Amino acid sequence: MPSFAQDDIDSLFDTPVSAPEPDEDDDVLELTEDMVLEEEPEPEPEPEPAFDIDDFVVEPEPEPAPVPEPVAFIPPVVPPPPPPPPPPPPRPHREPEDDESLMSPPNVDRGASLLSDLAREIVRQKAFGLGNSTLTVEDLVRDLLRPILKEWLDQNLPYMIERIVKKEIERMVNRSEDF
Repeated sequence: MPSFAQDDIDSLFDTPVSAPEPDEDDDVLELTEDMVLEEEPEPEPEPEPAFDIDDFVVEPEPEPAPVPEPVAFIPPVVPPPPPPPPPPPPRPHREPEDDESLMSPPNVDRGASLLSDLAREIVRQKAFGLGNSTLTVEDLVRDLLRPILKEWLDQNLPYMIERIVKKEIERMVNRSEDF
């Protein structure tokens, strides 16, 4: 790269630039009939299309509105709940006993009879007499419920007895198989 002194560069910029001299050899072109292009026949107009392509252009869906950024919710500081109390110790597992009664059948019948008498006496003392004091509300309800209960028992008692008898027979068979 040639090095130029600062004075040379300054003198180069200080010199006026002269306009370029026009060439005297420039030829002027003349347009003659030979040079004229022949006119092309006008093209036939294109037939109108059967459909307009713009009818089938799918417009893009507008962009959804920007979702606002969720505001951070800082829950209040809550102390942790106290630990739950320890579960109670498990009860010792007892096998269900058979429905064998601890009392003999005559004693069971006598006890049931005495409890029934006691219940009747309690009801009689609490009874509320109507009109003539011999008829109580309990007696009236009993008289009204008796036909309804009789009808229900007529419909359901045979099935209940059958089910209970089958269960008892199965229990007896299971006992005999254990021996």
